Amino acid sequence: MSEQHRTSMDTGAQLLRALEQTGPNPVLAWYGEESRIELSGHVLANWVIKAIGHLHDEIALAPGDRMVLDLPPHWKRLVLALAAWSLGAEVSWHDRGGAPGEAAVPVPSPQVVATDRPDSTLAESAEEVLALQAVSLAPRYDGELPALVHDWLSEVRGSSDRLGVELPRWSGPAPLEPAAPQRSDSAHGTPLPRLLTDEDGLPAAAQLLGALLTGGGIVGPASAVGEHQAREEGVTEQLRPR
Repeated sequence: MSEQHRTSMDTGAQLLRALEQTGPNPVLAWYGEESRIELSGHVLANWVIKAIGHLHDEIALAPGDRMVLDLPPHWKRLVLALAAWSLGAEVSWHDRGGAPGEAAVPVPSPQVVATDRPDSTLAESAEEVLALQAVSLAPRYDGELPALVHDWLSEVRGSSDRLGVELPRWSGPAPLEPAAPQRSDSAHGTPLPRLLTDEDGLPAAAQLLGALLTGGGIVGPASAVGEHQAREEGVTEQLRPR
């Protein structure tokens, strides 16, 4: 078995290890509705682990199941995608800004829809619906929930902080190794990519994964990050789909 093939199978576990190894160092800075939010490697790994546990234990998401992310770009959307790919699911999402991009067209009758529109036709077609809003510090879904719809934020916080699932084969894109940036970690002398993302990184997930796996991080969305902020964040390049 080739090294590339092993990497594609084990990407979920490798990603969690890489995030944990960065510890308290920031790997995600999000300029959203509540100014700047920063997530360390440990915190982002914890979000993904909790999401994996919830999707596996409470939603019964299985390899090959279809999950649609009907959400605007946000780091929580990214967390859900990483968790679903770690469980071997097929993930698609909407481009709410206009024409659909790659993997953006919703599939018919998905097993799971994560959405801020739990009363939509798409949500009604799904077996399970996770309601959440693209708001970083929201403790729960701020709205009326239809019957049998899950309040994802409330439920996922109750999931274990430890990974209790044997991860199947990774179903997301294969990571692309990032180009060597101009700056380095002064303590270790190793290149640390810090990528500015147009959205939450999903449209360029292969490059995003490559950066996280090498101990780097992301900053976004680019539309809310000025030149001064980009310099302060140590951005090495802008992430664009290839």
